Amino acid sequence: MEVVVTGRASTLRHLLDVWDGDVAAPSNLEGVITDLEVSGADTMVERLTTATRADLGDVPRALAASPGLTDEETLHLARRLGWTVKALAEWAPHRDRSGLRIEAALASVAAWNVDGGFWEAVQPRLQGCRLTNAAFEVVLHHRAPLAQVLDDAPVWEREHLHATQEAERARDWAELGERARAFEQLPRPDLGARQATLALSHLDWPRLVRLANRSEGWLHSHLAMAPLPLADALRLATASGNGYARFVALERVAYREVRDLLPLEETALRNLLIVMAKDADDWPRWLAICNRYPVRHPHMQAALGRALARSDGPALQAYVESISLDTSDGDIRANVTHCLSVFRARAGAVRRLALWRAAFERWHTWDFARNEGQNLTSLARSALDYGVVGWLIEGEPQRPLAELERSFADDLRSLDMRWHASLSSAMSDFFRLVSRHQVLAHATRRSAADANWLPGPSIDLPAAATDEFLQRRYGWNDRQLSD
Repeated sequence: MEVVVTGRASTLRHLLDVWDGDVAAPSNLEGVITDLEVSGADTMVERLTTATRADLGDVPRALAASPGLTDEETLHLARRLGWTVKALAEWAPHRDRSGLRIEAALASVAAWNVDGGFWEAVQPRLQGCRLTNAAFEVVLHHRAPLAQVLDDAPVWEREHLHATQEAERARDWAELGERARAFEQLPRPDLGARQATLALSHLDWPRLVRLANRSEGWLHSHLAMAPLPLADALRLATASGNGYARFVALERVAYREVRDLLPLEETALRNLLIVMAKDADDWPRWLAICNRYPVRHPHMQAALGRALARSDGPALQAYVESISLDTSDGDIRANVTHCLSVFRARAGAVRRLALWRAAFERWHTWDFARNEGQNLTSLARSALDYGVVGWLIEGEPQRPLAELERSFADDLRSLDMRWHASLSSAMSDFFRLVSRHQVLAHATRRSAADANWLPGPSIDLPAAATDEFLQRRYGWNDRQLSD
């Protein structure tokens, strides 16, 4: 794992450079260790948290003010830091059979690591401390989430929790994704567990991957991965073969951190999606979490397009099938277009044709919700327009506009002669014909060299549809494309 030294890490490293080896022990933490070894550790986390605040609550302010400290004050601060570093570096199981000292050391790290940088700063001193890394693993192993419903909870909450647990056991990622959205606030790991995860991410990445592989549920994976920055959580999910770890990372980026991704995060998401797309059975279920409604995930479209450019036919087909099509665009088309334009710029000809063909075939079969009992009241467009135009340009021999006009005229005559169940049904069929013609006609004016393939707001009205009487019959009134 690449180490980037932050400003706070530089401050901590300076303290370690001036540290003379003596330590200033945190009295409250030492007292808790002694008391709990005698009385039991049922309240361990709570008591260690309280003691850390009492002993080290001033540390963040002291670090912020460190450039202005005297030499004596700097040395004292370094000795306080030295207690934490020494407790970690010299930890051994025969000296801490109860595990309380490693828990106390991790609790103290939380004070030094408020703004990050601690594990980066101490990495040279702790690198290779295998016993300490094993202790971090034990700390995380002892943390287990427990989901329960209070006795007076409504019936629907009980039913929802039961359905969530069933989906989790079945590894039904699509259903689990729907159920998980009801949990707006997920449990947070305590201060010791949080630092144990961060420690392993810097000091022993393979051990953290093995921990992720052994995760036995969604919340279990969440507690282990929540402390990680998003890019590292995505990297961990990619390295792990555990579906729960992958679910946690994908659900997190899809619904819990909806924002523009940093370049490192986008690349990490692309890598995760590439790995997921190789699993033909689960890939459609993963897409159900993050691509049924692309408008909810605009920040993921570039990474998805980059991943599709590295994926093969079945994965590309599943991508096209995953999108919920609607005659009311609602910005879905803009998001899909972003994804497909990124894909087009990076994919080879074979993959482009596979996706364009899948998009065209679904668009043709869907035919603006023909078989869904939905009547059009204006012109419509499709989320797949970009891919459809891609197929018409790169896949099929391009048809001349005159041929399209003749085909439209034939379809219109057939429409005029057909028996319609209602006036609205007849109008709907007319708008469906004109909507379909928009994409086909637009493609005749585009080439593979054009940067933008997306049909714009202008209307291509075939000559056969310009008759005033016909327009009155079907309710045409210079209607614009539907929103």
